[in-house]
Amino acid sequence: HIDSINTNNEGIMSKAPGADDNASGISVVTEVIRVLVDKAYMPSHKIVFFAYAAEEVGLKGSFEITENYQDKGANVLGVLNIDGTNYNGSVQKIVLIDDNTDGEQNKFIGELIDTYINVPWGYDSCDYACSDHYAWTYRGYKASFPAEALIAEENPFIHTEADTLENMGNTASHSVLFGRLALAYILEMDKSSHY
Repeated sequence: HIDSINTNNEGIMSKAPGADDNASGISVVTEVIRVLVDKAYMPSHKIVFFAYAAEEVGLKGSFEITENYQDKGANVLGVLNIDGTNYNGSVQKIVLIDDNTDGEQNKFIGELIDTYINVPWGYDSCDYACSDHYAWTYRGYKASFPAEALIAEENPFIHTEADTLENMGNTASHSVLFGRLALAYILEMDKSSHY
């Protein structure tokens, strides 16, 4: 999602830099697009990228898009939701959110992590509609959400004016894992219409 928010100060002049939530996710998405274009990748299936508006105020952009997809009866092989990616807060470097996501696809993504990323990973639950994957699952589509850390260990600076690169060690190295995962997901999903 392309929006950010400062929940400590919601005034129109409040600072909400959103370096992690969600400039890091958008950076991963744009880097994946760059790599695919640089390599002149020719997919077998249609690949669609979204930068959702208004996630922070109720998943409004993703709900509008998924409603449109559902109304058209669109066939979607799977959705990978890339939200905050750059805070290295847990021993598990990638955490698959297991509620409001697709268990079969999550297992597939775990296999991708083991095969292509080779970092510790695990599962956790948000216990609410914590990102745009929810809008897809709600409409009956297979969606997954790989998070940057366990929920209890997530970036303490998100939704504040301190959500800056400085508070993530002045590096984007953790986001690289998500770029690699997103590329693996696209390439492997594009090989066939099922797992």
